[in-house]
Amino acid sequence: MSKFLDRVADAGGILYVLLVFGGYVFLVAPFMPESLDSPDAAFAHLQAHPPTTAFWAGIWLEGAGLAVLVLFAARIAARIRTAQPGWWLPSAALGLAVAASTVKIGSFAPGLAALEIDRLDAQSVTTLLSANDAAVGVSGALDGGFVLLLGLGALAVGGLPRWLAALTLAAGLGQALSVAVPALDSLSLLFFVWALVASGWLLVRDSRTARPVPEPALTT
Repeated sequence: MSKFLDRVADAGGILYVLLVFGGYVFLVAPFMPESLDSPDAAFAHLQAHPPTTAFWAGIWLEGAGLAVLVLFAARIAARIRTAQPGWWLPSAALGLAVAASTVKIGSFAPGLAALEIDRLDAQSVTTLLSANDAAVGVSGALDGGFVLLLGLGALAVGGLPRWLAALTLAAGLGQALSVAVPALDSLSLLFFVWALVASGWLLVRDSRTARPVPEPALTT
C-alpha cells in the first residue's frame, strides 16, 4: 500500500493537471458565467445552465486533483528533508501547499451556494461567485509560495537535480508574479509545466531505481 501511495504521489503533478483541467475546464466551467460584471447576466446564465451529473463529476475531479497536488508537494518536500534532516523549509513548503488546497476547496462552498438560484437574487448570486473567484488569487499565491520554497530548498541542499530545482524556482516565481501582476497572468503556465516535468522525472527515476540489479553469472 505504501509503495502504491508513493507512486500516486510521484504521479501527483501529472494527475493534478489532468484532473483539474478535465474537471474544471471541461466539466464545470461551461455551467458558470464567464463574467460577473452584470449580475443579471450571470443569474440568467445559471438559470439557462442548471448543474448536471457532468458538473458534479467535474467538482469531484477538481477536488481530487487538489488533493494529489498536496501528496506531490509532500513527496518533493520529503526528498529535500532527506538531503537536510531537521530543516524547517520542507515543512513550511508543505504547509503552504495544504493551505492552498484548503482555500481552493473551501471556495467551493460559496460557488455551490450560488447555484441555489430559486432562493437568491441576482446580486446575492454575484456576491457568492465573487467570493469563489477571490479564492483563486489567494490559493494561487500560496501555490507560488510552496513551489518557490521547494525550488530554493532543492537548490540549497539537493533532493532534485539542479535543472529541475531551477525550473521549480522559476515556476514558483512565475506563479507568484502572475497573481501579483495580472498582465503577467500567462506566467502561471510555468506552474503546470513544472508539475508535469517534475512528476515525470519522479516516475522515471523511481522506476529506474526500483529495477533489480542482475546477479553476476557464476564462473567455474
